[in-house]
Amino acid sequence: MPSQFIEKQYVKSNTIDKREYQVNIADSIKSQNSIVVLPTGLGKTVIALLSMAESMINNPTKTCMILAPTRVLVHQHYEFLLNSLNLSGTEISVITGEDTIKKRQTKWQNQIVCATPQILQLDINRGIIDLEQFSIVIFDEVHRAVGEYAYAPVARSLYSKNSEIIMHGMTASLPSESPKIEEIMNNIHATHIESRDRESEDVKPYVHDTKVEKIEIELTDDIKTISNLIKKTISSYSLKLRNNGQLLPRDPSLKAVLAKSHHIEKDPYLSKRWDIRSNLYSLVRLLHGINIIETQGVDSFSKYVSRLKSKQKSSGVKKLLEHPDFSQAIILTDRLQSLGEDHPKLAKLESIMEANLKGTDKAIIFASYRDTVDKIFEVLHGKGYHVGTLIGKSGQTGQSQKQQLEALAKLKSGEFDIIVATQVGEEGLDVSECKLVVFYDNVSSAIRFTQRLGRTGRRSPGKVVSFITKGTRDETNYYISQQRLSKSQRTIKRMNKNYKKPAEKKGLDKFL
Repeated sequence: MPSQFIEKQYVKSNTIDKREYQVNIADSIKSQNSIVVLPTGLGKTVIALLSMAESMINNPTKTCMILAPTRVLVHQHYEFLLNSLNLSGTEISVITGEDTIKKRQTKWQNQIVCATPQILQLDINRGIIDLEQFSIVIFDEVHRAVGEYAYAPVARSLYSKNSEIIMHGMTASLPSESPKIEEIMNNIHATHIESRDRESEDVKPYVHDTKVEKIEIELTDDIKTISNLIKKTISSYSLKLRNNGQLLPRDPSLKAVLAKSHHIEKDPYLSKRWDIRSNLYSLVRLLHGINIIETQGVDSFSKYVSRLKSKQKSSGVKKLLEHPDFSQAIILTDRLQSLGEDHPKLAKLESIMEANLKGTDKAIIFASYRDTVDKIFEVLHGKGYHVGTLIGKSGQTGQSQKQQLEALAKLKSGEFDIIVATQVGEEGLDVSECKLVVFYDNVSSAIRFTQRLGRTGRRSPGKVVSFITKGTRDETNYYISQQRLSKSQRTIKRMNKNYKKPAEKKGLDKFL
C-alpha cells in the first residue's frame, strides 16, 4: 500500500508519513491545554508540528513557540520544523544567549521560535517580549516542569498576560506520584492528559518488537574484597556519628545520609559541629565510592580516588584516605589496575557487541558516569569498533553543543557504529535507529528508563540488554524503575479520569 502523507496547511506535501494516532492526538488537544505522553521514537514532535500548524491557521499574525531543555534539542526542533513546514528560514528562528538583545527582540516576533526556557525567562524579566503575541507554546520534556525549573515561571508569566494561550507538554513518561503529575499539570495549566504506550491499539501498527534481556553479573572476588573494605569504613563512620547522637540506619543509603547532612546544615547548633559534618561528608563519599566500584569498576573507582586525593587540604578527606580499611581498598585497587583487571561487565559487553552487531547495525550504550564512558570507549575502540561518545556540558568540561551534534551525525552517517552516552543521550536527542541498546548500569527513574528504552525498535525489531550486578545498586535501581513505571501508567489513567483543575483565585484571594 502506498504511503500516505499528512496534508495540512503550512505542512510540506509528501514530507511526513500519516499516522492516525498522531493526527487523532493533535485533534483532541487543539482546544485545551494538554500533556501528551508518548514513548520515545513515536513522533511527539509531529504532534507538536500539527498543533502549531493549526494555531497558525487560526492565528496567522501570532507566534508559535517550542521550548526544549537544551540548545542541542532546540536546534533539532528548528531543523525538523524548517524541513517540514512551508516557511522560510527567516520565519522560523532559534533564539539563544549567543544572540544580542536587539537581535533576540526581533526574533521573538517571528512566526515560529525555538528556544530554551532559560533564555525566554531572561528576556521576559528584561521586558523585551510582548507575551500577548504568542498563540501556542510547546513544552518539550515537560516532566521537567516541577519546582522552579524555568518551565514553571515562564508558564506563569505567559498565562498571567495571555490567558488565551494554548499550552501543550510533550514527554515520554511522567512521574509515578500523583502530586508531582498534578504539579506539572498545574504549572502549565493543563486540564487533560493524552497518553499512549506501545500496546495502545492505534500505536501497535507502528512499533516493532523490542526484546529486553537482563544479564546478571557476578562481582569478582577482588572487587568484593574492595567493596567489603569500604563497607567496614562506612560502619566505622556510622558508629562515630551514632556516638555523637546522630541516628542513622544500620545500612545507611546515600539518600538518607544526604538528607541527614542537609538537615544538619540548617540546624543553628549542629551546623557549627564540624566533627559531625565532616564525618557525614566522608560517609557520603564512601557511599558514592562503593556504588562506583560495584557498578562501574576498578578504573572508574581509581579516578574517583584520584579526585579525592586532590582535596587532601581538607582534614576530613585526609583522615578518610588514611583510614586503615579505606587505604587498603585503595592499595588493592591500584594493584588490580596495574594488572589490567576491571569490572566483569566490560568482558560481557565485548561479547554482546560481537554477538549482536552485524554489518551496518548500530548500538547505543548508556552509562551514568563520564569515567565509565571513557573506559568503555577505550575498550571498544581498542577492539576495532567505530565508536564515539556523547556527554553533556558541565562548566569547562564535557562536550560542546557542536561536538554533541557531530557525534550524532557520525552515528547517522555510519562513521560510528556505537555511541557511548551519559544521561544527555536519553532525553529527546535525535539518535538514529539503533539495533541494540545497552544499559551498562541501571537508573531508578521510570522516566529515564523509558527514554533509554525508546532508542530502539522504531523502524525494525530491536534489543535492549540491561546489565545488573547482583547484590548492588544496579539490582535495586532496576526493580525500582519497573515499579515506578507501572505505577506511573496506572496513575496517568486514573488522573485523566478524575483530575480537576484548581479553581483560579480571584479578587483579594489572588494576592493571598
